[in-house]
Amino acid sequence: MLQSTLLSSQVIKQAENFSSNKQKQFVACRYLLAQLLNRHLDIVSLPNIKIAENSRPQFEKSHLPDFNISHSGDFIAVAISSVGRVGLDIEFDRPRKNILTIAKQFFSEQENIWLNKQINILSAFWQLWTLRESALKLYAKGVWQMKELEIMMPAQKASAKFATEFYLYHQKLEHIYLSVCCGKPIYTIVID
Repeated sequence: MLQSTLLSSQVIKQAENFSSNKQKQFVACRYLLAQLLNRHLDIVSLPNIKIAENSRPQFEKSHLPDFNISHSGDFIAVAISSVGRVGLDIEFDRPRKNILTIAKQFFSEQENIWLNKQINILSAFWQLWTLRESALKLYAKGVWQMKELEIMMPAQKASAKFATEFYLYHQKLEHIYLSVCCGKPIYTIVID
């Protein structure tokens, strides 16, 4: 198991409750979060985390920055925000069966029109999916609430029944689609 001053023995002990693969993922995500906090905010070790509404993790001390974690395949991503809440989603670039059926089920009519006009429908699907997931994660909503959300493409603006403030960012990084959503304007994105 990883030994680091960035992680407390409590985090390592928590990880022991998971299966081997989940354990590695849990520790890697917490370690990456601790590294980001240390590098960008001079926080020497990972603060205690609690589970809040809809199983959304957050720091116990409210003055600390918000964070969000995502994983897909063997990839993990962590976002931190010192000026409000943040939602994050990544998806590994992979084929997906029945994407038009899935899109019809979860996406709005306007999103489906935009999607069907794209040259690379699979890439457009993952872009929309990650934008939607990051917005849902920002407000601690589940996939079952996806129909309450609409992304206006290509402007990447969002509207939903459950919130009014959405500031979106999307980027494709080699084999990963990455989307971030904040409740306040995004002025800086640092990808480490």
